[in-house]
Amino acid sequence: MRHAHIAALLAAALLALAAPAQAATAPSAAGEVVACKKIADRDQRLACFDKSSDGLEAEMKKAVAATFGSPPGVKADQTEATFGKHEPPPPPVAAELDNIQSRIVSMRPDPAGRPIFVLENGQVWRSQENAHIHLKGGEVATVSRSMLGMGYQLQVGDMSYSLSVVRDR
Repeated sequence: MRHAHIAALLAAALLALAAPAQAATAPSAAGEVVACKKIADRDQRLACFDKSSDGLEAEMKKAVAATFGSPPGVKADQTEATFGKHEPPPPPVAAELDNIQSRIVSMRPDPAGRPIFVLENGQVWRSQENAHIHLKGGEVATVSRSMLGMGYQLQVGDMSYSLSVVRDR
């Protein structure tokens, strides 16, 4: 068991030595661990490993973070004071609507004669095209994104065509 622990420390030390961030620094804890291998006496070698491995874990985490980035859910600047604290997940993003439906409250022409639709939900949509539409009352307008997502189309009830519109309010 003790040999497995030492082998793991040595492997970690080699990983830390291989990281570019560690290559340019002065002798590190990893270098001290490697130097302990040269000690012939078993008890002295173990004492050397124990002593030199104190700062190895922090160096390893820095080297791994520099090479591979922080593990998922761990901030690179995490400190002892923030260890174990989890920030709440961001609020869910509302699904993007493809269309809305609302009853038409009124329709009036703009100065160019194009229809302006006032909907029950408070939205006001202005047609970009001339159209002669006769409302019976109570019709529902469906406003949806155009095929390329570059604008909006308004269709009144079961009308067989839609109008290109922009939202005024």
